[in-house]
Amino acid sequence: MFKSTITSLVFTGLLIATPSWAEDINTDLPVSKIQETQQARGVLQAGQTAEIAAGMSGRLLRANFKPGQSFKSAALLARFDCTRQKAERAALEQAHQTLSAKYDNVSELFDLGASGQLDVTIARSEMQQAAAERDAVDAKLKDCSVYAPYAGYVIERHVSAFETPQVGQPLYSIQRHGSLELSIIAPSKWMRWMKVGKKFDFTVDETGETFKASIIRTGASVDPVSQTIELTAKPTVRTKSLAGMSGIADFGTGS
Repeated sequence: MFKSTITSLVFTGLLIATPSWAEDINTDLPVSKIQETQQARGVLQAGQTAEIAAGMSGRLLRANFKPGQSFKSAALLARFDCTRQKAERAALEQAHQTLSAKYDNVSELFDLGASGQLDVTIARSEMQQAAAERDAVDAKLKDCSVYAPYAGYVIERHVSAFETPQVGQPLYSIQRHGSLELSIIAPSKWMRWMKVGKKFDFTVDETGETFKASIIRTGASVDPVSQTIELTAKPTVRTKSLAGMSGIADFGTGS
């Protein structure tokens, strides 16, 4: 028959018996701390994107680039039919030349005393107005052709050739080459050790690719509800992953 020492504890009016073997447990051992994970979710984002909009209203003659297609800097993305604007510009140029000749003639007559100062002033004003109207059309003609501001690729094309977009209507959504960034939502308490230049590994869910990255800036404020902060990082090597792909940032392996 097993011997046991009964320790009586009063708990809500009941006597609870504690076996003698329970007294042999060493309760003085320190409780081990749970290792805090240093992983967080992140998503790849384009470092620079742009909405290329129509600077004029007119019929498109060309809009050949398709989603996913790359282009060089200053590549022709779209071209409008500007036949009417070119004809208007030619007419204004002729008017300017005519008024310029008139101004020269009135100036000569003034020198000979055959015209007054007012005639010269009016002739000069008419000539300058025609020049200003011509320059305004020249500015409009610059919107006939739409060029790429940098080398990149098309995310989305919003129009097609022979459509008539309005002023300000998007033509393309584009993204710059080689400018991917990582947006990471991390616990705000990480700011105790997080700093610019902190390196880590990022594993992409869609491709399984793992590459090195480093923090380039931290958020300016903390979300008080979720107690998180946004971190922005940049891959330190070339990656074939695309913007919009997500994955896990592991700071436990970084240096």
